[in-house]
Amino acid sequence: MQKIIIFILILCTTPTSLLFGASSKLDNPAQPEINPIQTTLIAEQESPASTETIELAQQNLKFRGTLLLNSPHPAFGGFSDLLVSNDRKTFLAVSDMGFWLKGSLHYTQDGFLKGVSRQAELGQLLDTEGKTFAVKYDADAEALCRAPDSGYLVALERIHRINHYKSLKNLDLSGKATALPLPEQLKNVPLNGGIETLLLLPDNSLFVLTEGNDSAGSLSEAAVLANGEWINFKYQHNSNFRPTSAGNLLDGRILILERRYNGPGTLGIRFCTIKRSRIKKDAILSPKVFTEINLPIPRDNYEGMDIIPDLNGNQWIYIISDDNFSPMQRTLLSLFELGKIDRK
Repeated sequence: MQKIIIFILILCTTPTSLLFGASSKLDNPAQPEINPIQTTLIAEQESPASTETIELAQQNLKFRGTLLLNSPHPAFGGFSDLLVSNDRKTFLAVSDMGFWLKGSLHYTQDGFLKGVSRQAELGQLLDTEGKTFAVKYDADAEALCRAPDSGYLVALERIHRINHYKSLKNLDLSGKATALPLPEQLKNVPLNGGIETLLLLPDNSLFVLTEGNDSAGSLSEAAVLANGEWINFKYQHNSNFRPTSAGNLLDGRILILERRYNGPGTLGIRFCTIKRSRIKKDAILSPKVFTEINLPIPRDNYEGMDIIPDLNGNQWIYIISDDNFSPMQRTLLSLFELGKIDRK
């Protein structure tokens, strides 16, 4: 209910010219007048600093910085997933209010996450008719990935669906969406337990994972779209953790970001892994815990992740948090560096 109220306030309190309002000058008045718009992005470095040594349980995994992100625009926040460019200079985040943010990243000389450019782009997702979403119920974007051919895929919850945005620009979600047909198993998941994870696998197939909830038991519906055919399987979640995003590791595993929250003092963030080779029809995949993210690393409601490999075989793991538009939560962007892993 809180997000629905905020969505209405965003639409009502921001000047039309700044919030993609309809224009009578356009042939189709349902199209935004300006989309995306320019907005200001502010970043503050959170402790620990680059000079501090942080112990992580996973070998070769290093903490490489956290930024606290803010913007004066009322639509800023609620980010549920992100992508990062191959050169690691640009990021794209999608929010559960139906907006997207594109910004530039800055690093120290030794690769520690330092800040962002103040100028960023803020856009509003369009539906399959080329219209902006009028209500929060339709705009609940929860997952983002590159599309198998071109453009980007966005999964939306409550009315469960995946939209394809075929923008030819890098990390851009503007333009009219087309719908990707879903199998019944993904259409009929619980209302608030829908698709949380989209991932383009190295073989160009699409990995899809739902969050699940208590009413659905301990198994989350999952599927892979390969060569036009859906392969359905299930993901075993446990210890009250739920999957929220995923990325490809170079050794053939999928890294899963999981989150737990059952009330004050129960927040848990961890990485788990599954093997791509174990994905089979009707299989039940049990993830293996990779590492937990604990203090002093800044923590919040991390929901989005992307992994970018470099030419040296290192893998850079980015995670972003959903602040739920709450004054008690924050939009954090954290970075980890995973070195080469000897898996003999």
